[in-house]
Amino acid sequence: MAMSVTSGARLMRTSFDVVRGDFGLLAFPLVSTVCLAVVASFWILQGAYLHTAGTAAILYVPLVAVALYSLSAIGIFFNVALAAAAAAAVDGRERGFRGGIDVALGRIGAIAGWAAYSLTVSVALGFLESFKLMRWVGKAAEVAWSFATIFVVPLIAIEGLDASTARARSFQLARENWQAESGGLVTLRLVWLVPGLLFYLDGKLLFSGNVHSNAARAFLGLVLLCGFGFAVIVGVVRQVFAVSLFRLNDKSPAAA
Repeated sequence: MAMSVTSGARLMRTSFDVVRGDFGLLAFPLVSTVCLAVVASFWILQGAYLHTAGTAAILYVPLVAVALYSLSAIGIFFNVALAAAAAAAVDGRERGFRGGIDVALGRIGAIAGWAAYSLTVSVALGFLESFKLMRWVGKAAEVAWSFATIFVVPLIAIEGLDASTARARSFQLARENWQAESGGLVTLRLVWLVPGLLFYLDGKLLFSGNVHSNAARAFLGLVLLCGFGFAVIVGVVRQVFAVSLFRLNDKSPAAA
């Protein structure tokens, strides 16, 4: 039976409790951030080298494409690892960081396929949003895409599906559970709204150049760091919610 909006909101609260009971889940986005920073720095250096060598502008295209793809693949890899660990936590088991990474390593093909697929869609939506008259259409399409593909990562992590099959199955599950998914995601967005606004204003003030006191800059930097931590928690809770909602629809044994 389909869950209601209220049930989805309650499930989001339960997902938060899961994260609070297993802080080890936060390790995945933290390590992912470090890896993304290292890889992004590498590609920036490569771009700087090409610029210094006076390379033709056309050669930047494959460099940017490979850079974006590698960053996308890394992000998805750690999300799959997180989903595997979250599934164990939801089931009352403990997989740990190493266990989640092992699952992701076994899903490299699906991760590579989904990285290519999602990056292509992101670029297409970004191109659509670059036109002023189509900006809101692109934003709406972006929200719809995110909503419809919320189950892709759990499906890859738990059932070991390939990217195309996981996408099609995610579309189906999203249609069947749109009320619960909406209730949970809206609840998460409302919780994030006020802190997110405060962190945004903090960052804007910090980088505006209008703060001249070192103590004030240090305080604003600390607040911004707290904002990053809060965003990490929100992202993990969202992934646990996706896994939990999938688990309620999954009648087969876990493949992970």
